[in-house]
Amino acid sequence: MKKYIFSLVIAASWLLPLSAQSLASDRFEERSLSLGGGYTNLIDTYLSPLRYGGPHVALLSEGFSQATIPGGRWFSQSLFALHGDYVTSAAGSALTVGGMADYSYTYYYQAPLLSPQGGRFRLLVGPQAQLRIGGIYNLRNSNNPAQLKLGVNLAASAMAKYAFTLWDTPMNVRLQTDLPLLGVAFAPDYGQSYYEIFYLGQSEGCVHMTSLHNNLSLRANLSYDVQFRPCTLRVTLANDLYQWTLGNQHYRMFTHSIMLGYVKNLYHVVRDEESSRHIPY
Repeated sequence: MKKYIFSLVIAASWLLPLSAQSLASDRFEERSLSLGGGYTNLIDTYLSPLRYGGPHVALLSEGFSQATIPGGRWFSQSLFALHGDYVTSAAGSALTVGGMADYSYTYYYQAPLLSPQGGRFRLLVGPQAQLRIGGIYNLRNSNNPAQLKLGVNLAASAMAKYAFTLWDTPMNVRLQTDLPLLGVAFAPDYGQSYYEIFYLGQSEGCVHMTSLHNNLSLRANLSYDVQFRPCTLRVTLANDLYQWTLGNQHYRMFTHSIMLGYVKNLYHVVRDEESSRHIPY
């Protein structure tokens, strides 16, 4: 187990230094910030066998840039998502509050066969490192009312983008999907208290290896961009299914969000004659 965790952390951290190299002096960078809300479906058998549902608020911040690798087909993305939940049981007799922060870093390769130079369609694929941390607090429970959520994953990511012009206005439609493949998650067994874990040191069985067989999760974001100088308006439909079955416990959080934000395009150049560089993808 320790060797597996060490290998996974090393593999995930290998992607992160690329973020420092992904933006050179003469590179394009896109930054976006979106705010919104939606609905959350939640079940966590460590806290309660009941299903919960209710509203949430969400924030999504993204950085997308061209990498320094020659050829112009490599890109990097840093994505930070944050949401807070206020959910109740079906009868309305139990209340749970919680939140989740999710950071991911992806290194994309633009497929040449499906993304011809000068074309409107772009397809990008690549590896992704994910870190999720959050918590849930059940106001009904007196014993073990809270649950910590912590997970690290290596995932596969794909992005498809189509650019077009309507009413003389540049527009883009983009779909991004992320599928975790291998990971490590923190999940206590039923009845195992955090006092026993952190104060008495009885932490055996709290850290689990995850893969598709026990952590079948998926994130899919569909965004629509309308360009207005000097920035771009973005509408995003975000869907995130995060679930696992570890030991005797089952956890599932399914969020649906609609978000409104803006996109800012930046051009890092050294020579003045390159100031009119166009978006390379």
